[in-house]
Amino acid sequence: MADIEKRIARKMDKALLQFGMLKKNDHVIIGLSGGKDSLALSYHLARKAAAGYPVSFTIEAVHVRTDFATYPVGDDFLKIVESWGLKVTVIDVAVEDRLKEGCKLNCWWCSTQRRLELAKYAGSTGAAKIALGHHLDDILETFLMNMAARGEMSTMLPTMSYDRYPYTVIRPLAWTQKAEIEDFVKEMGLESFACSCEWDTRSPRKAARRALEELTSGSAGKKDAMFRALSNPVNRYLPVTVSERI
Repeated sequence: MADIEKRIARKMDKALLQFGMLKKNDHVIIGLSGGKDSLALSYHLARKAAAGYPVSFTIEAVHVRTDFATYPVGDDFLKIVESWGLKVTVIDVAVEDRLKEGCKLNCWWCSTQRRLELAKYAGSTGAAKIALGHHLDDILETFLMNMAARGEMSTMLPTMSYDRYPYTVIRPLAWTQKAEIEDFVKEMGLESFACSCEWDTRSPRKAARRALEELTSGSAGKKDAMFRALSNPVNRYLPVTVSERI
């Protein structure tokens, strides 16, 4: 096993344990976009499930195929994921047809529609968990975006349960950085696989990505520190609004 593979495996173990992502006999659905992150996630979760992970779980992958996303090298990634021992289900969704009159397509809308299909599938199979390929950089970028756009300190949670739905979203790559995933897929010969669309270039996430790189100078250690900071607020040094009774 290559060093980068071992490193990601250890970081996934850390996230699975720290954030209590798995319970015994969970059935897990992987959101397989076809990009580097979901491929890395699928590979490592497949290996853990097959190797007899301390917390036993079953797993399968679901690819929600939209009417505008493109794959530069085709959809061979589906066969590759199947070769790792995963069942792969493809759901075709005409995202653009779902837009209401006068509304424009954007990354958020597409994401919600794909997530809706994953939720429906999870419900039909009784899956307890939906695993998504968001990594540490994604979480930090979302934190910066929410502060700048919403005026709130919030981000993607490594483990997110819902009151209205019987499943939990988990992000096992929460401790894994983007650069590590890029190194891994390159070593696996999967770097050419990617899901892309014209709307991605308009996303404000790209601005947050640049800001994160400037704040950390691309340092892996500084990014780790920022992620730890999300769980370590020092309330004494955070401003609190005091409301006065009239």
